Order: sequence, then C-alpha cells, then structure tokens
Amino acid sequence: MTDAVLLTGGGDFRDPWHPFRETADRVAASLGVLGVRTTIVDTAAAFADALASTPDLAIVQASNAFEPTPHDDVVVNAVAAHVGAGRPVLGLHAAACLFVDRPEWEAVLGGRWVPDATYHPELGPARVRIEPHPATAGLEAIDVTDERYTALRVSPRVDVLATHAEAGERHALAWAHRVGDALVVYDALGHDERSYESPARRALLTAEVRWLLGA
Repeated sequence: MTDAVLLTGGGDFRDPWHPFRETADRVAASLGVLGVRTTIVDTAAAFADALASTPDLAIVQASNAFEPTPHDDVVVNAVAAHVGAGRPVLGLHAAACLFVDRPEWEAVLGGRWVPDATYHPELGPARVRIEPHPATAGLEAIDVTDERYTALRVSPRVDVLATHAEAGERHALAWAHRVGDALVVYDALGHDERSYESPARRALLTAEVRWLLGA
C-alpha cells in the first residue's frame, strides 16, 4: 500500500472561502482508486509527525487567509525535510495562498498567489487545456466547475501541465518541477466538491500522482 498524508485547512490553517474537509475527502477517494491510502490531518503537529514516518507522498491543501500563524514553521520545516529526503509533494488549490511571506514555500511549490495581483474570475464552468508533459500523456481537455486562478507568479523553471484563457492570455493552472531529488506538482483546481465531479479533472489529479510516485 502506498501512503500519503494530506494537510487540509479547518484546523490550524483557516480561511472563510474553502470547504477544506469536503475536498480533502474527495482527493482521498480519488487517490484510493490508485491504491493510495491517504491520512487527512488538519494541524501542523499532526502533519509533521506523519511526515516523520516517511510517507510516500505529502499533500497540502490549506490556506491561512494570507496571514502568518504560529504553526507556519512546523509545516515549512517538515516539508523541507520531506523534500530534502527526495520524497514528492503535491500542492492543491489554496496551497498557493499559504505562507505567502515564506520564499522557501514558494520555491518548493514553484509559484504562489500574489495579493493584489493574482485573482480569479467568478467560480463557474471552465475549460482547461492540457499541456504536453509525461504526467499528462493521454489526457484530454477538462470541463469543470471551479475557480480559475489567474496571474499566479510561476517560476520559469516549472513545466506547465494545464492552462486556461483569461483576458486574452493563457494562465498556468497546474505545473510540475523538481526540487533537488524531489518531484513536486501544484494543481490550482479543486475549490469545492464540484471540481471533483468532473471525470477529466479527477483524471488529471490521478495522473499527477502517478507521475509523482513514479508509477
């Protein structure tokens, strides 16, 4: 059995916008199809303890409403140790809004939400284009009800996996890169349960995880 640990919001990390537990459950169900057993936690201490047991994959889908918390160092340091050991990380949706004052988190994730610059159109039906990459081989365009993060700050060193069109430009919604020996994917989809009702969106998620695990 492959093990993943998912840090979700609602405990130490909170915002008023996201139904974190509901989407965490959807992620875990999707990964279960791959034979991945996902442990969901919502505190920094539980996440750090779980990563110390060397799971195969760390997943972060939480935010702190752009404000530092007393728990930030615990998560940032635990992720750094996980990545330093060459183990993969998956960041989902609001993870780009987490630790926006910590450049080391942005370096791991490969990008971030920038307050007063990044935005998203109103949540609704969206068309997402899949870009060529080993992680996306065989996938088709995604029709989904979701938020479309726009004008994220994205490292030029990442490989873009998915994009959307807004204001006459294409904007990255998912990407992959390597941090040392560790593989990392960030996927901006997944605002609420409706995102995971799309089979094509779930296919992207599972393809990303297969790539991260070398499957």
